[in-house]
Amino acid sequence: MADMHFETGPSPLPRATGSHGNYDWLTTQRDLGELLRLCPELVLGKYLAVTSRDSGPLHITDSERGAGWISRGGIAYSPQIESVEGVLQLGVGRCAGFDEWYVFNSPADLGEISFGNIFEANLEPGRVAVFVNFRGFRVDDLDPAWQPLTNLFWTQLAWIQPESYIADGYSCLTVVSSDKPLFATLRRALSKDPDEVPS
Repeated sequence: MADMHFETGPSPLPRATGSHGNYDWLTTQRDLGELLRLCPELVLGKYLAVTSRDSGPLHITDSERGAGWISRGGIAYSPQIESVEGVLQLGVGRCAGFDEWYVFNSPADLGEISFGNIFEANLEPGRVAVFVNFRGFRVDDLDPAWQPLTNLFWTQLAWIQPESYIADGYSCLTVVSSDKPLFATLRRALSKDPDEVPS
């Protein structure tokens, strides 16, 4: 990890930020719905690949299918996102925890979800591990026992190459992005008091 620091803002909730290669990242105690309301730029005009929804695959409903969502290999793919409200109204954006999204500027195909022991699986392009479902997984965890998992995460991110990665995990929300101006916008948005978040 090239850079990491912890900070507190107007909210009493701590946040950590750092960078790894071309990516900047942060962790926060906000939830996914808050994140989308505070910084809709993360997803507007973009495409999502959802690898986890409440600890499992996102089961596409008729409503989502009608809106252009598809599912392949255990991964759900969105049409171009036109509104945050649209995402929040679908099952995709309802905050359940253990949700994991990859965000792209054009449609992507990640292959299929890799099941089984992540340390024994052959992680390579076309076989995607789901990290958010590891209860203790955090990109800001300095515990050496978790570093092998964190290293696998960064290796996978390097070949997937999303613009952003969003994970609503057990203990925090994680956002990783290669878009520096977008990341700066996100940091400014998250500095708002939780009571100021639009509903």
